[in-house]
Amino acid sequence: MYMHAYTRRSMIVVSVANGILLFGYGLSLPFFTIYLITQRHLAPAVAGLIIALAGLSRCVSSAISGELADVFGRKQVMMWGLFSQILVMFALGLCIELHANAAWVLTTYFLTTFLGAFFRPAANAWVTDNTSGKNRVEAFGIIRIGLNIGWALGPAVGGFLVRYSYSTAFFFTALLYSITILYVSRLVHDRKRVLKARRKPSFVSTLLSLKDTRLAKICFYVVMITAVNSQLVVGLSVHCKQYLHMPENYIGWFFTINGVVVVLLQVWATKWMAKHRLSTAMLVGCLLYAVGFGSVGFFGSFWLIGLGVFLAGVGELIVSPGEQTLVSNIASRETRGRYLGMLMVFYNFGSAAGFFMAGLLSDVLAPTWLALPWLVVGAVAVLAGLGFFNMRRVLTDAEDGKQNAPIPIKKDTITLS
Repeated sequence: MYMHAYTRRSMIVVSVANGILLFGYGLSLPFFTIYLITQRHLAPAVAGLIIALAGLSRCVSSAISGELADVFGRKQVMMWGLFSQILVMFALGLCIELHANAAWVLTTYFLTTFLGAFFRPAANAWVTDNTSGKNRVEAFGIIRIGLNIGWALGPAVGGFLVRYSYSTAFFFTALLYSITILYVSRLVHDRKRVLKARRKPSFVSTLLSLKDTRLAKICFYVVMITAVNSQLVVGLSVHCKQYLHMPENYIGWFFTINGVVVVLLQVWATKWMAKHRLSTAMLVGCLLYAVGFGSVGFFGSFWLIGLGVFLAGVGELIVSPGEQTLVSNIASRETRGRYLGMLMVFYNFGSAAGFFMAGLLSDVLAPTWLALPWLVVGAVAVLAGLGFFNMRRVLTDAEDGKQNAPIPIKKDTITLS
C-alpha cells in the first residue's frame, strides 16, 4: 500500500532536511579520524577510542531527544538540537584553524557529537506520527534517499576540502546546519503533541522501555550491525590510508559510492521489502553487509574495494529503514519518541563500538593478515542477520511487515510519570 500524496510530500520535506544535514556532516566529520592521525599524530587505536567515546555521548543525547520529543513536540526538539550544534561546529572549526590545544579540539568535538544526536530521534518520531504501519517502510526509505544524497555529496566534496584545510570543512558544515534550521522552521509542522499536557519527561521510564524484550532484542542486533556499518567511516579510512596509502579524495569517493547506492536503489529496495517480512529482509541486508565488508581485506585496488562498499551499501538501504520500521511497529502512539530514541541510543552505541573495534582490529590483526579484521566484521554481520531473522517468532504478522495485516493501535503499557 502506497502513501497518500500529501504524506509523501511531507516525507520529502523531512528527507531534504536530513540530506542537507548529512551533506554538512559528510564534509568534515568523517575525516576527523584522519585529522587526528595525520595532524595530531595519534595512533589509529587511540583515534578510534576517541571517536568511540564521543559516539557513546550520542547514546545519552538520543535517549534525551526521544523522551523530550514525546513531551514537547517533535519540531521543537529538532530546532533545539540544530541551533546548539551550529554553535559547537563553528567552535570546532575555529579550534582547528587556530591550532588550539588538543583538549579544546576534543571538547568541542565531543559536544558536536553529543548535540548532533538530537535531531534524528525527534525527526523519526515525526515520520511515525505522519504515517501508518503499512507505508512506514516507504516513508523511512524516502528519508534514507535524502540522507544518502547528502552522504554521496558531502564526503566527495569534503575529501578535496580537507586536503587544503580541515577547518574550512567544519566552517562549511556549520553554514549548512544554519540553512537546515531555517528550512525546518518554515516547512516542518507538528501535527500532534504527544502527551504534552499529561506528563513530564521521565528518563527512568525511558530506560524501563527495555522491559519490552522485543525492543531489547532489536536494539541488541542493531548494535551489532551498526558496528559493522561504522567500519565505512573509521575502519575503511584507516585501512586505505595506512595500509594501502590511498589519498583522502579516494576515501571520500568510497563514502560517495555508499551514498549513491541508496539514492539509486532505495525505491527498488522499498518495493522489494514490501513483498517480504521485515525479519527476512533484515537477514538479507545483513548478509550483503557481510559479503561487502568481509571482502575488503582481500582487495588492493580502488575499484574492487568500491565493489565491496557497493554491496554493503545495498545492505544498508535494506537494514536502516527496516530497523526503524520494526521499532515503530511495536511502539504505542504515546511512546514512539521514547522507543525510537532508545533505538538511536543503541545505534550510536554500536557506532562507538565499531569505531573502537576498527582502530583495535587495525592495530592488532591487520599486521598479521590484512584480511583478518574484515573477516571478523563479516562474521558479526552474519550473526546480526540471524538474530533479526529469529525475531519473527515474537512479532505479529503486522509488526513483521506482512502485507494486508493491519497493525492494531496499542495502549501505552509503561507507567507515565
